[in-house]
Amino acid sequence: MEDTILTISKVIHEIRNPLTLINSSLQLIESMHPEVKDFQFWPQTLEDMAYVNQLLDDLAAFSDKRRFFMCEVDLKEVVHSLEESLKPYVLMNKKHFSVHMPAQLPYLFGNPMKLKQAFLNLLKNAFEATGEDGCVAMSVRKYLDRIIIRISDDGCGMNQETIEALFTPFSTHKSYGTGLGLAITQKIIHAHYGEIEVASTLGRGTVFTITLPHL
Repeated sequence: MEDTILTISKVIHEIRNPLTLINSSLQLIESMHPEVKDFQFWPQTLEDMAYVNQLLDDLAAFSDKRRFFMCEVDLKEVVHSLEESLKPYVLMNKKHFSVHMPAQLPYLFGNPMKLKQAFLNLLKNAFEATGEDGCVAMSVRKYLDRIIIRISDDGCGMNQETIEALFTPFSTHKSYGTGLGLAITQKIIHAHYGEIEVASTLGRGTVFTITLPHL
């Protein structure tokens, strides 16, 4: 397994070098020849390049075996930061996003950036599963020695086959999905000694439930 991870890391590094040059060339072409934007396949070319970059980022995150820095985390600050990050997207795409959280929460032992990444992955999926005026909600509460985070949407939902493959690397039903986002999310939650579960009904929406120990 370690050899496989090392090989993936080397391959990512080798691909990034020429890809950076290609990206630079595309930017230069667009800068020097603005008319290229009118070319029928130009937007698709840029979208394809963005997909490859995202795939490499996700592969790097999934194959990273290093333990990340852990400290006391104020979950309220993480959630408030999420709200601020999502405001432009919510407004632009006419979505509804609500957060329910008590005034006081105990601290967690973890990494705030990694937790934000995990929640953001789930919220992004939730928003993408809903149509215009779709509703996504995030709730946080303390229960005994755990903190329960729920992310729910009123979107298309999933069948049992999709649910069973949800955290499997490279399993995706999106045209431009890498199939690594939820695998990375699960990895982050497990690194925080937590658990993640999903419940979904076709046509009625999905609920992800994360359980984390607190200090």
